[in-house]
Amino acid sequence: MEEIVERRYPVNVEELYGILTSKAFFEQRFAWGGVDDYRFEAFEPQGDGFLIRIVQPIAIRLDKVPSVARKFLPEQAELTTEFRWRPARAGYQADYRFVLGSVPVKVGGTMALGADGDEAVQTTRVAVKSSVPLVGRKLESLIAQRFEQALEGDYRHTIRYIQEHHQA
Repeated sequence: MEEIVERRYPVNVEELYGILTSKAFFEQRFAWGGVDDYRFEAFEPQGDGFLIRIVQPIAIRLDKVPSVARKFLPEQAELTTEFRWRPARAGYQADYRFVLGSVPVKVGGTMALGADGDEAVQTTRVAVKSSVPLVGRKLESLIAQRFEQALEGDYRHTIRYIQEHHQA
């Protein structure tokens, strides 16, 4: 499964990049979600870019998963979220990936930040792929649905953060 999502933010591209590479932003987002069990494995400049890697344990509700997919999912796993930001034409771009323990589904793609007048535009390209034949499509579909919800939640939280911390 592949998808492209575009979001607009009421700040310039430099300010949005500053927010998305700020520990305070991630700490606030986790606090809003009631998440306190996470760790930063990397949060630092790397070459001409910036590396962010966050790990958190995730409980997986198997009762919400079709029985055919349950044997591929543990009840608990570590979710690793990684962004590798770098300057790009007219803004910034990150390669990102999400890995949920040994679950045979990988989520990755790119996130580009660009300018449209005084606003920043974020274009997220996401690919969800499974290494398991047959059942893999069901796993991809389940993860894709969750990822779509996560993207919408990310947008709402980023807008809230901008309103609370970056508006004059």
